[in-house]
Amino acid sequence: MKRKIFFGLIVLVSLFSCTPKEKVDLILHNGKIVTLDASNTVYQAMAVKDGKVVALGPEYEILNGYEAGRIVDLAGNYVYPGFIESHGHLVGMASTIHDVDLSACTSWEEVLNKISTEVKIKSNGYLVGRGWNQTKWSNAIMPTNKELNERFPSTPVVLIRIDGHAAVANDEALRRAGIDASYKEIGGEAVREGGVLTGLVIDNAYSKVLASIPPVSKAERVTGLIEAQKECLKWGLTTVDEAGIEYPDLKLIDSLQRAKVFHLRMYAMLTDSEENINNLVMKGPDTLNNMLRIRAMKFMVDGALGSRGACLKNPYYDVLPKTNGFLLKEPKDYLYKFALAYSKGFQVCTHAIGDSANKVVLQWYAEILDGVNDKRWRVEHAQVVDSLDLHYFIENRIIPSVQPTHAVSDGPWAMDRLGMQRIKNAYAYKRLLNVSGMLALGTDFPVEVMNPLRTYYAAVYRKELGGSQAYRIEEAIDRRSALLGMTMWPAIANFEENEKGTIEVGKLADFTVVSADLQEGSEEQILRSKVMYTVVGGMVFSGGEEVR
Repeated sequence: MKRKIFFGLIVLVSLFSCTPKEKVDLILHNGKIVTLDASNTVYQAMAVKDGKVVALGPEYEILNGYEAGRIVDLAGNYVYPGFIESHGHLVGMASTIHDVDLSACTSWEEVLNKISTEVKIKSNGYLVGRGWNQTKWSNAIMPTNKELNERFPSTPVVLIRIDGHAAVANDEALRRAGIDASYKEIGGEAVREGGVLTGLVIDNAYSKVLASIPPVSKAERVTGLIEAQKECLKWGLTTVDEAGIEYPDLKLIDSLQRAKVFHLRMYAMLTDSEENINNLVMKGPDTLNNMLRIRAMKFMVDGALGSRGACLKNPYYDVLPKTNGFLLKEPKDYLYKFALAYSKGFQVCTHAIGDSANKVVLQWYAEILDGVNDKRWRVEHAQVVDSLDLHYFIENRIIPSVQPTHAVSDGPWAMDRLGMQRIKNAYAYKRLLNVSGMLALGTDFPVEVMNPLRTYYAAVYRKELGGSQAYRIEEAIDRRSALLGMTMWPAIANFEENEKGTIEVGKLADFTVVSADLQEGSEEQILRSKVMYTVVGGMVFSGGEEVR
């Protein structure tokens, strides 16, 4: 009897060992795969085929059950659902590849010296710089174009402020934009001193200057997009919500994706331009391509706090003559296009910074949405929201899309703008989370560095990376919420929760591999953490380059 059992076991073992392994495209093993599912399950290994997860399990189960042409040893690192940038400007970042970087300048004189020594005339004949921030200078006064005119009398020069809502343009650039001393604009300002233009243009006046700049060559645009994509992949981003894109840029990205040279997933928020409305909005959302989703429209109702274009209920605290900022257009313009978006099935995503801007947007949303819904309309930034207006988020299921790094970078000067009482309603992410149940987190790059680990750190610790001073720590959110804010919640905000946001069998193989445990690791470990790999649809990238 024992002899029969012995031989029976041999037969079973032989049969088991001869079972062929299932062929897949990719195996990741020897890691900690944090699924972020409802039970927060953690696995050791997984198998990927045709761009989707086909199996998750213990090390022995995956390695014994599957074989792949590519096997990645995770070396104990942590795998999270692919990080989603909820509010970025990839096209804008692509254009900055050929701009002069002014973000580190500590004075206007340094700005002038840098553009004079790093002269980068673009293919369209313009010299463009980006990133200056007068709040970081000892003399925090807005600059003028006097020296620009002296140094560049015939070359058009446009130097863009860090927030992308203001610029200093020399006289040649103003002339080409059609802006003179008689110029007037609703929702913007060409600043004057003694009736003479200073070169500082804000919001709609700034937009007019930008619109007058001729497009760069296609080759320059493609180079910029590929470089911007590389940066995104380097930092662990698998999807970017492009917060305002024009029709030609959308077509170019689509062509690059079809040519298999652009691998980043995009969730497109269309600007309300006539070209977008005629070519895309009137046709309705296009959601079939999981690389490029077109189902949202982006609107701008006010400017930025740093350049005092944000629309406030009460005047700015730190400037005379008194000003409340302004709305960029007449209310009827927004209401008409919001209603058009609603009728065509488009999500509405609206930039609102000041408490007055947030109130009117929330009221307009409520008027159109009319209560509980699943339209998932978003307020982008929701930067200063009066506590009296928070109820709109609950009543109409509106999603706040916020940028934690804005809180810590604006912190040193935001109280100057708002005063002691109003600052309590600013960058109040914990309060917004409590009323809305979710936050979609992003960076607004290139306004801020796109690094999602910096987003996580700012959300949880309310500090700059390596900083010692926390900014209003009472508005910090917990670690799991910060992770969900970069994964599942933006997937929900994009109507993509069935495809991404968690690591589960059947979902897209989009992952971010990080060296630290973001849920349990110490603050020091998180500060030292690095993105090891980014995986998009089963394609593995390291340092922005594909691992072959």
